[in-house]
Amino acid sequence: MSGDGDVRKIVVVLIGLVIINIGLMSGCTENRPEGKGETDTDGDGYIDALDAFPDDSTEWEDSDGDGVGDNADAFPLDANETVDTDGDGVGDNTDVFPLDPTEWQDSDGDGVGDNADYFPYDDTRWEQPLPDAFLELAEPYIEKLVIDDSELQAYANTITNGFDSSGRECQVNALYRDVLKNYTCISAPLDNSTLQTPQETIQKKEGTCEDLSLLLCSLLYNIGITSYLVFTDDHVYAMAYDVNTDSLWECAEQSLILQVEERFGEPISQPFIQTYTLDSLNMLYAGGDEGKTFAGVIDYMTIDYSIESNQPLHMFVVPTQTEFFALRDGDIANFTHVAQWEETNLTSKTGTIPQLFTFGGIILFNEGASAAMVSFDFLFSFQPSFYDTYNKNKLTAYEIGGKDSVLLDPTLGEYGFLGYDAEIFGEKKLLDPLTKQYVTFP
Repeated sequence: MSGDGDVRKIVVVLIGLVIINIGLMSGCTENRPEGKGETDTDGDGYIDALDAFPDDSTEWEDSDGDGVGDNADAFPLDANETVDTDGDGVGDNTDVFPLDPTEWQDSDGDGVGDNADYFPYDDTRWEQPLPDAFLELAEPYIEKLVIDDSELQAYANTITNGFDSSGRECQVNALYRDVLKNYTCISAPLDNSTLQTPQETIQKKEGTCEDLSLLLCSLLYNIGITSYLVFTDDHVYAMAYDVNTDSLWECAEQSLILQVEERFGEPISQPFIQTYTLDSLNMLYAGGDEGKTFAGVIDYMTIDYSIESNQPLHMFVVPTQTEFFALRDGDIANFTHVAQWEETNLTSKTGTIPQLFTFGGIILFNEGASAAMVSFDFLFSFQPSFYDTYNKNKLTAYEIGGKDSVLLDPTLGEYGFLGYDAEIFGEKKLLDPLTKQYVTFP
């Protein structure tokens, strides 16, 4: 019986071990339900809930939301582009030349990309022009031109002070006159290798006609007036664009008259109005002082006169004051006068004495026994010499883009005026220094 008990114990133990083993095994292989949010259908390591492309193992994110995964999208942050076929960095949707890595834009729509198009904004041409000998000559001048400089602007504004911005003709004239009066023009052969900057010319107060023209052109640009460079075989000039020639002549004429008056030392129009008691055997003289000449700036003078006297007078027109002194001192041998204007027994007379070529005047001589009450009105008018050369009829204007433009020749000297180009011979090439376009004038 004891043997049966032992066997029973062994069976119970074995059954327990089997139950334990089964429990352990079932713990290791339990199939728990898998949650849908943790599924990774394409096995790319990104669960479907976070995978923009759950069925594509090569993609999982679409940053720009254009439907193309970031790995395949050449522009993952640009929803408008996905492909760059030619690899030039510009997407095919934007790239006008999607198969050409050297081009992507055609601004003028002529079929030639901007990089290859020498005229990217002109649909009528695209090829680079052949080398232009004139532009090669002009390039050093263009490089010296200064069109936006605060110091030049301040300098120009100082010269044109007093003229408002609408008075561009007087501004142009003021700058031009300043160069003519205050800068020395050095005569030298055309040489683009020794050009001065405008600042250097201002400092030296001298330069060749090329240097002075560059200065004028730069000063005009710095006060907002378009200007050009004009080339001939021997020289370079400046040109002011868009001017009214009538206003220009008025400004030029007035400034020339002021210069004449400065040199002459007197106004070119001199009225004398007076009532005077002229004693018996005394004389009155009105005119230039002894030794006073026209100083090379006056061609002639005209005297308009009106005389009223209560006693007869003798009137002489004399070439200088010296004749007055000779007549006063009884030196008749040295007394000369203009016979055609002599008047005797004059009590009332109005007239004009034209073109006296020396600075003389009028003598009124009371030869009677009684004093004379004399009222006279004299106007001495002087004709400046510059009118022979510089006058409105000599002001030449060129039509540029429908606007009148005039040359500024810095070689004319102190009494030159803008728009005068009678001494410039041969073909003229007018160059726009900004666009480098030029036209030719005869």
